[in-house]
Order: sequence, then C-alpha cells, then structure tokens
Amino acid sequence: MWFLSVVLLWCFVEPIMAGVHRERKNNNTFASSAISVQDERFNALYLESVVEREKGNRTAQFELLRRALEIKPDAPEALFDLAETAQQGSALSEGEITLLYRKAIEKTNHENADYLESYGRYEMIIGKYDEAIPIFQKLTKNELKRKKAYQMLVTTYEHQQRYEDLLHTLDEWTQTTGEDEDVENMKMKTLDHLKRYDDELAVVDKLIRENPDNDYYAITRAQTLLEKGDTLGAWKGYEQVVAKDSQNLSAQMFRVIYFQSTKNEQAMMNAMEDVILNNDQPTEMRVSLLKSMVNSLKGTLEERRILPLFERLMEEPLDDRALPELYAQYLASKNEPDSAFVPAMKKIVEIDSTDDQARLILIQDALNRRAYGEVVTKCKDGIRINPAKLLYYHLCGGALYQEKKYRESLEMFEKGLPYVKSTKDKEMVSNFFSSYADALHEKGAAEKAYACYDSALVYNPVNVICLNNYAYFLSLSGDHLDRAQQMSERVLKIEPNNPTYLDTYAWILFMRKNYDQARAYMEQALKLVKGDNNEDASLYKHAGDIYIELGRKKEAQEAWRKALKLGSTSKSLKKKIKTSKYYQE
Repeated sequence: MWFLSVVLLWCFVEPIMAGVHRERKNNNTFASSAISVQDERFNALYLESVVEREKGNRTAQFELLRRALEIKPDAPEALFDLAETAQQGSALSEGEITLLYRKAIEKTNHENADYLESYGRYEMIIGKYDEAIPIFQKLTKNELKRKKAYQMLVTTYEHQQRYEDLLHTLDEWTQTTGEDEDVENMKMKTLDHLKRYDDELAVVDKLIRENPDNDYYAITRAQTLLEKGDTLGAWKGYEQVVAKDSQNLSAQMFRVIYFQSTKNEQAMMNAMEDVILNNDQPTEMRVSLLKSMVNSLKGTLEERRILPLFERLMEEPLDDRALPELYAQYLASKNEPDSAFVPAMKKIVEIDSTDDQARLILIQDALNRRAYGEVVTKCKDGIRINPAKLLYYHLCGGALYQEKKYRESLEMFEKGLPYVKSTKDKEMVSNFFSSYADALHEKGAAEKAYACYDSALVYNPVNVICLNNYAYFLSLSGDHLDRAQQMSERVLKIEPNNPTYLDTYAWILFMRKNYDQARAYMEQALKLVKGDNNEDASLYKHAGDIYIELGRKKEAQEAWRKALKLGSTSKSLKKKIKTSKYYQE
C-alpha cells in the first residue's frame, strides 16, 4: 500500500514538476535571447565606431563608443578605444581618460600588452613619468614588447635625468637581450653624464675593437679624454683620426671642442668657421655654431667676422633655408638697409621657389633700382608658382609699362583680371586697377581707362596715385575739369609736398586758364626737385607752357630748354623753343 501511494503521488506530482521544468527552461531561453540582443546592439555600435575611426571621424566614433558602453559598461575594447579617441579632443579630462585605460586593463586581467603600452605612452604624454615607469617595467617581461619597453624606460629616465636608473636599465637590457651597439652607445653617453670617464672609456674601447673602421668612436674617445683632463691624449687621438681621414666631420667638430676646452679663443673661432662653411656638416650643427658665434661676438671688435662669413655662405650651394634665414635675422638686428637682404632672399628663393615673401623683397629691390626687366622675370617666375596672386600681375604689368611695352603690359593686366574677385586685399585690387588704367590710357582706350580708375577708387577712395593720374588725364582732354580739380585737391590734402602732384594741380589750373595760380603751384613743385632727373622733364615743360602764357618768354625758354636737356620726348618742344609759342600736344 505504501508503494502504491508513492506511485500515485508521483503520477500526480510529475506533470506539475514537468510544467515547472518547462517553465524554467523557457525562462532561461528568454534570458539567453535577451543577452543575445544586447550583444548584437553592442557589437553593431562598436563595429560602427571602428568604421568611423578608419574614416577619421573621431567625433562620431566617440559618440558610438559612449552609446556602446551604456549597454556594456565593462567592455574592455570599448573602454580602450574611448580612451584612445578621447585624447584627440577635450570632452574628457586627463583623469577620466586614465580611468578608462585602467578599467580596460583591469577587465583583461592586466594581460593585454597593447593596452598596457598605450596606457604607458599616455602617462608619458601628460607628463606622469613615475606612473609610466612600472607599466614599461612590466612590459620588459613580454618578449614582443620588450625592446619597445626598454626604449620607453630609457626615454623616461633620460627626460628625468635619472642617469643611475638609466644605466641600470641599459645593463638589464643587455643581460636580457644580449649586447647591442645602440645600447652600448647609450651606456657611453650615460656614463658621460655621470662623469664616470674611466667606465666610459672602457665602453668606448670595446666599441672601437668591435668597429675598427668607425672613426666616430675614436673621436668620442678623444672627447672623453679631453673631459677627463688629458688634453695631450685627446689631441693625439684626434691626430690619429685625421691621419686616416683628413675630411672627417667628427674630427672637424672635435677641434672646436678642443680649443674651447683649452681656452684658445682665436683657434676656436677658426675651427667654428671651418665647420660652418663645410656643406657636408649637418645643417643643425652649422646653424647652432653660427648662432653661438653671433651671440658671443656681438658688440666686440671680432663681430666683423660675421658679415663676411654670411656672405661666403650665400655663395655656397645650400639645400636648407635655415642659414639664409639666420642671415636675414642678423641683418634685421643690425638695422641694415633693405638692399643688404638681397643675397639671403636670393638663396631662400633658390632653395624654396614657393616663398612669395622672399621673392617680393627681390622684386622691390629691382624696382628701387629701376631694373624693370628683372621685375618682369621675377614676377613671371612667381606667377608660374602661384598663378592666383594678383600682386605679381600688377607689378609685372607696371614694370612692362615702365619699359614702354604697352601691349605686353595690357596683356599682363588682362591675365590678372580673373583673380581680382579672389583677392581680399582691397588696396591691392585698387592699385591693380589704377595701373591697368594707366596702360589702357597709353594705348588710347580712354573710356575704358576711366572705368578702371573708377573701379580703383571703389576699392580705395584715397588711392592718391589713382586720383592724381585720373585727374591729369581728364585735364589733358579738357573734359570734366571740375572733377579733375576736385580730385587733385584731394591728393594735395594728403600729400601737399609732392612735386608730381603739385605739377598735376598746376596743369589743371593752366587748362582752366588760371595762369597766375598755375605758376605759383608749379614754382612750388620746382623747388622740390633737383632738376637732374629724366622724370623732372615734364615739370619743366609745363612750367615753360605756363610762363609763355603769362608773357614771360625768358623763363619759358629756360624751362623748355631744361626739359629738352632732361630728355623730354614732347614732339612740340623744339617748335615751342624756336617760336616762343605754346602748342598743344
């Protein structure tokens, strides 16, 4: 009966339990399904963040990682990537980035060497060297990361000037990975910092035995002896090197150090010059020594060595602009005239043809010398390199105008027209239109010239050259004399003592038959010129015209003859002199 009761009880309970088991099974399936959806959402966001990272879209990557971590806050790959990308912006503080790295490393049980290396680098970047050191010490146990870890430790200790720790690390590196020439070199330099010269010599001698053809170590040995105080031994070592190779660069530099150590100033300066003038020496070394010479000789009689040295350098083939730039800085410090900068600027343009500033200084120098052919050549070079720079078209067109190549001048201005709208410098655009107008007027296109003058004044209403030329050309035609006079008066308010502008105003008064006032302004203009320049010829021609209308024949003849002597090209001038009469051009 007991057995039967049990069987009956089981038959009653079993369906219930089965239902319970089924319910549990279904619940587990639901839970598993929920986790899978979470994983899918996380994975989708994380993979999308990787895509955005590869595209360089750091902001989008940051936002996707943040959303992914809302789903799985402990996902190490997302934590790590967020720490990496956060360094590119300012959304997170240094402390927050550090916490992301630490959490990512913690979730991988401190086994991910890439995470550790990146974290250690970050601590170095933000200047927390003491926090970086144990990270890289740990990575020295990782075979794949060992070399990089030792390199980072060396960098850290060197930055902190912890030379004993640095030396210990180098010894450990050698013991772990075997001897290496680069490591031995670092030991040598570290021992030098520690002034352990005997130990340093032992390392150097070992390197010399292993590298008998490398004279760098022989010179290093000589330098070590010099630092130790053994000047005779040091010089003997130097002589052994130059006996094998008289052009040895390290030996040449050793002479500077040797004479500095032995306080032979004159010999040291000579040795420095030899290094500076040697094109085979590293540019950084040459610049450094030249700066040292400039600073040490400044204000002394020996400073006279500096300019000839720079001049010799500018005659040498150079492939780096650092030396000519230093020359320009020196000239500026001495307030030298603009013409003195020309050799340095030539060298800079020779090295870097894209340097507009240096080229424009050369163009300005050529303009000052009225070497208009040079201006044209240099401007055309500039246009080839930088075809959108309106200034080159302006200067080139103006130079061609001065050479009386009016057709070519107009062509150059027309080539520059497409770049007017893209030029932000309004004064530059104004000058361009003003010069273009001069060329147009010379070719007889008066109305088009006047339109260009008007454009120039839109960009710069006080462009005095434009106002003066516009007023003068209007006066020649006898049209719009009121407007011409108003413009000329504006010019004289700005520059009252300019003889050219006084001449224009006097001529406008002449055209208005106001001869007495015209004479007063013309005589004021003549007082301001030396009367020995071809450009003064037009003033004397105008003065003669004014005098003759006032009945002052003697002064008129003197003025006309002076204009002829200065090279006036007026077609009617000789006729005026012959007849003592005014003739319109």
